[in-house]
Amino acid sequence: MPARSIHTDVSPAIHIALVAGFYLFMSAWFIAPTRTAHHTLVYLAFLLPCLLHLLSSIHTRSESLSVLRSPIFPTLLLFLGYMAISSLWSDNAESLTHYLKRMGKTLLFVYGVAAVCRYSPKHFERAILCSVVLCVAWLAVNELFFREAAYLSDRFRGANTGLHYLLTGALLGGILVLGTNLLLQRLSRRGPDARNLLLLTLLGGVFYGVLLTESRSALLALGITAAYWFFHAPNIRNIKIIGGVCAVAVGFMLTPYAELFISRGFSQRFEIWEVTLRWILEKPWFGHGFDAEYILPVSSGEELYDAHNIHLEVLFEGGVIGGVLWLTLLGLLALQGWKARNTSLGRCLLALLIYSVTVKFFESRGILSRPTEFWHLIWLCAGMALACGASHPIVNKRSGAPAPEITSTQ
Repeated sequence: MPARSIHTDVSPAIHIALVAGFYLFMSAWFIAPTRTAHHTLVYLAFLLPCLLHLLSSIHTRSESLSVLRSPIFPTLLLFLGYMAISSLWSDNAESLTHYLKRMGKTLLFVYGVAAVCRYSPKHFERAILCSVVLCVAWLAVNELFFREAAYLSDRFRGANTGLHYLLTGALLGGILVLGTNLLLQRLSRRGPDARNLLLLTLLGGVFYGVLLTESRSALLALGITAAYWFFHAPNIRNIKIIGGVCAVAVGFMLTPYAELFISRGFSQRFEIWEVTLRWILEKPWFGHGFDAEYILPVSSGEELYDAHNIHLEVLFEGGVIGGVLWLTLLGLLALQGWKARNTSLGRCLLALLIYSVTVKFFESRGILSRPTEFWHLIWLCAGMALACGASHPIVNKRSGAPAPEITSTQ
């Protein structure tokens, strides 16, 4: 565990609790018996240490607060604050206090992720590895023992914490992106070895889980992320053979699903988006308000309750003001990742952000929510970006000596 010189004046016990809580957050989705239990576990195991870490940093004026000096944090604060305030003119929202509480929890989460990434990067990577291992174990247990509960309309959603197959597909894809980025970093340093081949096998299991959800949005987002890796992965020449073998394996895995994917067409997406755009134009500047009523009967006979596109959802609820803040936030995250693209954390941020923005182009839940799949995507990216932005050296205030650089993999 990092010494005091790494995380400056914050108590080592609090920092250990923060790191342990992050491990639990990354794995809680796979071990919690219910969705409610998952929320409680995240609150107690991670958000509470985040709060203690933040209060301790403020009290001691710790260098840990440097992660909040990036323009990303005030932009995030403005965006979430505006979306919460927009609930005042919503026709379906709960009290403003309700959303302000959720906003506070989201900000705490982002700060905690930033502190872990900045001051304990090795544990950030190990938490990803832990989540990949537990994800594969969770998939196996679901398939062997909870198959009836794990499927909805013959599509895998997972028992216990699984709510919907599309959300499960988005989450598993995010875990796959994080794990693959970790594998690429290891291959760039060591080349193929037994441990990396084992990790590759585990990632194949996670990908199979994505296939079971039959989520085309997750597969499309993974394909776009793979294109990014092809051009920007470190020492790509050393892993072309492995990449080719994986591409062939993926092709074989996709073959049984090809007709199924094609037969579903566009799943009324264009119909949904066309109506959503009309509703956006009814209140273009301030939007309909957060959690505004959205009930759309579609041609298939179903009733839908969201826009199935996070960007249109923001415009529908927050109008042009909310949309500008949202795009500014995403732009700052991308810019920070690009600035840090030569570091392990920067590459991981860019890969997950590309995946998250693409997959959420077809789904729209999670802006001001309790801990959900969305937290593993956009809000995790926000915390990583804050850590990348704290680029000045970490100094031991007692000795004045700089701590080692933690973000570079070179």
